[in-house]
Amino acid sequence: MSRSYFLDHRRDLAGLLLVVFFAAAMRFSRGDVVEYFHDDAMLATMALELADGLRFPLTGILSSTGIPNPPVSVYALAIPFALSSNPAFVIHVIMAWNVIGVTLLWFLARRYGGQRIALIAGLLYAINPWAVLFSRKIWAQELHTPIVLFGFLLLFHGFYENRAERPRRRSVALAQCLSLPILLFGIQFHFAAGPLLVLIPATVWIGREGIHFRALIAGLILSLIVVSPYAIGLRKTLAVDPARISDALDRSAAGGPEVSFVSISAIGQLASGAGLESWLAPDLAAELAAEYPPLHALSLILIPTLLIGVGALFQRARRFAILLSLWAFLPSLFLIVEWTPVYIHYFIPSIPALALLMGYGVESLLRMVARWRPLQVALWFTFVLILALQVFQWRAALNYIGERHIAYPGFTTPLARLMPLRGELSPAGDVVILAGGMAWNLHHEVAVWDTLLWDEVACVRTIVPDGYAVFPRGPFAAVIAPGAPAGHVTDLYRHEMPKRFQTRRGGEDYFLYQWQAAPSWSGMKTVPIETERFANGLRLSGYRLENESVILEWRLPARQVGADYQYSAQLYDAGGERVSQLDARFWHGRHWCEGDRLLTWGPIDANAGAKTLKVALYRLGVGKDAGKITNLDLLDSQGNPEGQSVDISLGNREP
Repeated sequence: MSRSYFLDHRRDLAGLLLVVFFAAAMRFSRGDVVEYFHDDAMLATMALELADGLRFPLTGILSSTGIPNPPVSVYALAIPFALSSNPAFVIHVIMAWNVIGVTLLWFLARRYGGQRIALIAGLLYAINPWAVLFSRKIWAQELHTPIVLFGFLLLFHGFYENRAERPRRRSVALAQCLSLPILLFGIQFHFAAGPLLVLIPATVWIGREGIHFRALIAGLILSLIVVSPYAIGLRKTLAVDPARISDALDRSAAGGPEVSFVSISAIGQLASGAGLESWLAPDLAAELAAEYPPLHALSLILIPTLLIGVGALFQRARRFAILLSLWAFLPSLFLIVEWTPVYIHYFIPSIPALALLMGYGVESLLRMVARWRPLQVALWFTFVLILALQVFQWRAALNYIGERHIAYPGFTTPLARLMPLRGELSPAGDVVILAGGMAWNLHHEVAVWDTLLWDEVACVRTIVPDGYAVFPRGPFAAVIAPGAPAGHVTDLYRHEMPKRFQTRRGGEDYFLYQWQAAPSWSGMKTVPIETERFANGLRLSGYRLENESVILEWRLPARQVGADYQYSAQLYDAGGERVSQLDARFWHGRHWCEGDRLLTWGPIDANAGAKTLKVALYRLGVGKDAGKITNLDLLDSQGNPEGQSVDISLGNREP
């Protein structure tokens, strides 16, 4: 082989290693400053349940429109979660996964652009602050870009190259077979990537003369398998709630579709790396931007470079230019008419295509000034300076968001700030988290601590200290989280020797209290009754009517995910007429621990003439069953239904 062949390969290897080095350095830099918030934790919960064989989901978490996402992100995350339940480990796997994505872009650029374009585009993608930001989080959008990149590599190899070469190599047939299911798998991660599906028929049409029909048919069969879980899951969702999609569309279009250039602006930001502060700290954007290095706005030069790259590619390879432009711009063009709120993370899959187009732009400019050495040096210097400024901008942003409290929807408490508390809670066995909400799909503390302590403690309970109080059977740790409402229940779990776990400067902290036995209830004691058992294993063991409120005492069965009930307490007079009623949400079954004692209370007109208290549990219908009430059976000693309410005689109680 010739010397030029070895030299060429050495340059390729050097360029690839340089790109991979910067991709890894940027993504793994300050690995202590990564988010772990609500969506991350909900996805982690579903992935852990799948990894542990507890359930196989057919849909993912709800999208912002209210339509459930496909489950592919759960399937992908289940693999690293099968190795470790620690979210910090999984986030580092995601970082490495996105380094692979940068490598795939280098190969794509090298194949269709050449050595210099591969180096330029690879570095632009490796260092782009937006690309780095969206490579460090347990989020569906953080996972799909490497898969989409791999799918497009196969798609172009299988169909785009066929037109000119018409090869009959086995690799082409394999690429034609696998590209469709891989792309369909990757695009399912987020609805906003849906417009990229247009590239599949467009590329297949370009390579139609070289189609291996058996490979294509096999790919179509695999594609059906890939989309079938979501098709089944969505069908089941619509069977329960037929109006789910139409209602979501109605909500999105409530104000009428509007022409907006937010999506086009987002593409400009993603290409140049500008505007990061508006996402990380929307309320403190100017303060964060002041931390950036001087001249950081120089990166805006990349926007006209992008346009130059589009023009240069159309002159060089029109069909490939069409495909790459569709990849880069179609998702944003699709949302110029806003039928739903537009967020910059919708366009994450476009970043590699933007980097490649900018690579063509820089390379085109270098060709234009090839005869003027000083201009070439100036161009290279400007390019390297922009990359250096983006590196320092990213470091400045990490230092700021790692230390300064930022209100949601800005960058939330870094995971590293939660890990010391996780370490303290791991030996506790049982944990009570006092927070501002108890719903897994609405309140982040629930999902976050369920997953952070997944294999670490026997039971994790998140309780709202307003209408509920829980008393574990044995020793436990109580954590008062930021946002937990103040009051007598919160005070019940405090004592003199708390441990404080700081979040960030200016933010609320976590407080940990260790208990050897449950604290004594500070209110009036309940009146014990003969324990009554409901069909879900829940037992009512006491009550009290006091100060215009009713207190009920329960004994809890083991955890029941999805057992979300309402409870009713009704007062009746001697003639059987209802004189007062309380209806409230019961503590979610996800938080139950077997043998725990639970108190619930709420306002009721404790009429002195009331002779009977009826207590019932029921569920409210959803979707097509909205408005329907299903009562839970009460069981006798033999386990047979004997009614649907506990009837407590109040006798001649004192007013």
